[in-house]
Amino acid sequence: MDNHPLLSSQSNSTQDDEIQPSPPPGPPLSAQRPFLHRSRTAPALSAMPLGLSDPPRLHKPHSSNSFLLSQSLLLLLIYLIVGVIIYYFNRHHFSGAETHPIVDALYFSIVTLCTIGYGDIAPLSPFSKAFACIFVLFGFGFLDIALSAVINLVLDEQENTILAGIQAAGTGDNLFAKNYIIDVEKGRVRIRTKVGFALGVVVLCVGAGALVLFFVERFGWIDSFYLSVMSVTTVGYGDKAFRTMGGRLFAVIWLLLSTLAVARAFLTLAEARIDKRHRRIAKWILNREITVEDLLAADINNNGFVSKSEYVLFKLKELGKIAERDVLQICVQFSKLDSYNSGKITLLDVLQSHS
Repeated sequence: MDNHPLLSSQSNSTQDDEIQPSPPPGPPLSAQRPFLHRSRTAPALSAMPLGLSDPPRLHKPHSSNSFLLSQSLLLLLIYLIVGVIIYYFNRHHFSGAETHPIVDALYFSIVTLCTIGYGDIAPLSPFSKAFACIFVLFGFGFLDIALSAVINLVLDEQENTILAGIQAAGTGDNLFAKNYIIDVEKGRVRIRTKVGFALGVVVLCVGAGALVLFFVERFGWIDSFYLSVMSVTTVGYGDKAFRTMGGRLFAVIWLLLSTLAVARAFLTLAEARIDKRHRRIAKWILNREITVEDLLAADINNNGFVSKSEYVLFKLKELGKIAERDVLQICVQFSKLDSYNSGKITLLDVLQSHS
């Protein structure tokens, strides 16, 4: 059986060493440099023709953005079509002021989907009440999740666009403004910027609704602002609602976008608070002095001292970046590769794992 090219080259070099005469005596071994030293110009192992092909790598699972968007839009379209058909042919089973059957049906479907509950259009018969129950459960429990994922996708794309635009602009006179908006080291938008965007979204949604309610529905400024806030926060006391056809057409689009956007904005504010708390805890963990208990906990090998790798691993676990089960899983994988239990993974171990 033919030997591996690397192993055969090692055997040939051994035979050549046996034939050649011994070199003249030189300085003692303590004064010589270590003979097992790899040259800086030596080719990397990955570039050596070992005659073996690497196994196919497992790619990280990723979700298709276009598929998520199309799926959410399809579900929303089906939801609205079903709501319009049921309401249109059973209008006498619902109470409330009518403007136009199609507009009222869309308005009822969106109000139900956004879980506002104005009460201006309500089911009366047992059939319409049963339909409303199923309609609410499906919209709130399934479709809202898909639409929230779309909102998160849009915000992520917006953040990536901001980062790409600022990085493409390069350094200049507005370097301070760039550093204030993004964290260059971490490559992400700063929390203060996200908080500013979140507050801007809330003001924009509430302001747009208040203006339409004032000019279209002819409410006063206080009532317009009141109903706008009650709508985007999905409270809906039921004392006021959209009454005209133009107002309800606006509500079909405005309620769907503003309720999701405002909910995501308030979630961003909560995440900013949590992130600030996590950074404060991480700063305390990284700067505190090590104790005897920490030394004993970090000494994984129980040899009386803590190596650099053990200390790093201990800090990562303390920060919550890695769990004990993850460490155990990595150790099991290392043991499988270290077939000779030498405490290290060699090229021979990698070749044997591929065979």
